[in-house]
Amino acid sequence: MGVSIAPVNNDRQLAELVKQAHDGDPRAEEEIIRRHKDGVSIIIGRIVQNSSSTEDISQETFLKVLEKIRCGEVREPERLSGFICSIAKNLAIEHVRKIRKLTSREDGGNAEFIPDPGQDPFTRLLEKERGSVVLRIIGEMSVKRDRDLLMRYFVAEEPKDRICSDLGLTREQFNRVVFRALQRFKELYLKFEGDHRNKN
Repeated sequence: MGVSIAPVNNDRQLAELVKQAHDGDPRAEEEIIRRHKDGVSIIIGRIVQNSSSTEDISQETFLKVLEKIRCGEVREPERLSGFICSIAKNLAIEHVRKIRKLTSREDGGNAEFIPDPGQDPFTRLLEKERGSVVLRIIGEMSVKRDRDLLMRYFVAEEPKDRICSDLGLTREQFNRVVFRALQRFKELYLKFEGDHRNKN
């Protein structure tokens, strides 16, 4: 029987989760995927702008991440979230470059419509450690609606009206729900900052 998985609230616990996965605990692997899948989809989707490719590259990302964990190649387990973001971004950029290269060979006129991943401001943001921390904290929020709202509105920058329509909310209800979600996010973020300072 595998070791039980504790909620990942700080670097030490995240490192323990990586250790469990390295030791072959399938529940640890599932937990790693669950906590990061939304953020990975956002990162990849922003770069490739294609839902089918996003799903494929997301799966490839986690296959590569788990392979590296099993082989002991994650040198800083406490920074797993940033490590996963980096792999997702690199795979997505590689995919876009292949498409750009193929498109330029077959039809040079269409190549300009493929987004240049190097110019995506969201990609540049995610290169910073704080960007991966934000995604990690959102992924750890216990209420699914909070996670979805913050990801869709603040990270993916979807229109408010579209989110309201999907969730059956008025604009006033949306504002109240987002406010409460941000309050809960702030509590988790401040706790993370405090744990990080105490560790250092």
